[in-house]
Amino acid sequence: MGRARHRKKQPKVRRTEPTKAEALEFMRIVRDDIEFLKSLDYARPSRTEVRVASSILRRLLSDGMLQTAWVLAGFDREPKFSVVDLRQIVAELPPHYIHYAYAGGATTQGAHHNGHVLLVVPKAEAEAEGVEAVTRRIQQLIKPSVKRDFPLSEFCESPAVISGAASVSRLGVVRYVANKLGGVHWDNRRGEWSDPVGSRHRLLDEGHLVVGRLPAPLYEVISIAQAIALSGDMAEFIARVAQVAPEDERAENVLSFREGRTGKYADMTFNTQEPEQGDQGGRA
Repeated sequence: MGRARHRKKQPKVRRTEPTKAEALEFMRIVRDDIEFLKSLDYARPSRTEVRVASSILRRLLSDGMLQTAWVLAGFDREPKFSVVDLRQIVAELPPHYIHYAYAGGATTQGAHHNGHVLLVVPKAEAEAEGVEAVTRRIQQLIKPSVKRDFPLSEFCESPAVISGAASVSRLGVVRYVANKLGGVHWDNRRGEWSDPVGSRHRLLDEGHLVVGRLPAPLYEVISIAQAIALSGDMAEFIARVAQVAPEDERAENVLSFREGRTGKYADMTFNTQEPEQGDQGGRA
């Protein structure tokens, strides 16, 4: 006979408003993340850079840090990002034609794309209409390389991948790479997922497309990162943080310390000059 097991009730975590100092530091953290994305080599991104970018994007987008910092900086509208509008590219296509479609958009050297679509027409339909006629008709339905500005909320939910009537959002691809492909975690149990998002992510496991050296999900992540890095609104955000949350200039060769939790700091200055020739000893 089994015994009932009772899980101990966990205490509720009380959410508190950040102090002014915490809010300023929060904005600096988001600013630093964006500046890191701006520093990436988008012409030849490595897989490691893409995985690191996915962890940053997860914080900014999935955890809501970008929107929170944007509001703390005093903006009352959503930031916007210019990206490929994949849904608009395939809007006039019958869903059963779409084997897969990826948004892309990053300007990498060599292979890159602004909306890659692979279509499959049922054999009976192609034979009835004629292959050449079907091809001409479909080509007229595709709207190549459509881009537009998305507010942050739409940007996150806009599709990065479409297959038939199913799709995976840009935020979904970020989470996939960050949580499953080594950005933050590596997980080889994706096939065991039963939640709806997981079932969509299994579409990404099929490995439809490789763009240069990057599997398609990684190329989508670097495309998302580049859109944020190049955004005029992000440049405005960085400038605003410099105004409202300036940081004290600190010398690189000074060690500041204090005893206890309060009081003034004492400084120890390190000599960073190269020793003169023949000088074997250090200087205090």
